[in-house]
Amino acid sequence: MQGILSFIKSKTFLVQLGIILFASLRWLSSYTQHGEYTEVPDFKGQQIGQLDEFVKDKDISYKIIDSIYDPKEKPGIVLWQDPVIKAKVKHNRTIYLYVTGMVAPQVIMPKLVDRSERQARLILSSYGLKVGGISEKAADCNGCVLSQLVKGRSVEPGTGIKKGSVVDLVVGRKDSYYDASADTSQATE
Repeated sequence: MQGILSFIKSKTFLVQLGIILFASLRWLSSYTQHGEYTEVPDFKGQQIGQLDEFVKDKDISYKIIDSIYDPKEKPGIVLWQDPVIKAKVKHNRTIYLYVTGMVAPQVIMPKLVDRSERQARLILSSYGLKVGGISEKAADCNGCVLSQLVKGRSVEPGTGIKKGSVVDLVVGRKDSYYDASADTSQATE
């Protein structure tokens, strides 16, 4: 045991240890390409089908990790990336991309019948649906929704429809010229 301790304290061991550490650090630096970076390009707005050509000579790769439906954007384009534009990264680094969805997700049609027009508009907005045409029909209620239509067809609550769909409403209006309560009072006179 004494011999091992004296060898560890010897000049020969310390020199050899220093050479090993120096060589290891040099190898590690070259292996990890320490100090060599590439700048992240701007992927925003690129079409999915053109991404392979876009990264061809840029020393990076990409991976689409999520699609986000945005009715205001064209389907199949890059919306966001990580790391951000002009960040310095190692060669062959993977850039993670978020793209617009190709197909609108499904939402459940809410029950709008017997609600006020104002409530129906708020509900449609919260579900990601759009208010289309409003037509009026004579009814006992004033301002209540009588039916909900998508592309001219009645849609039952609970039915799956595409997010962003346009929903037309048929709203009841009491005829100002005809009042049922006034007619009843005339019959009793």
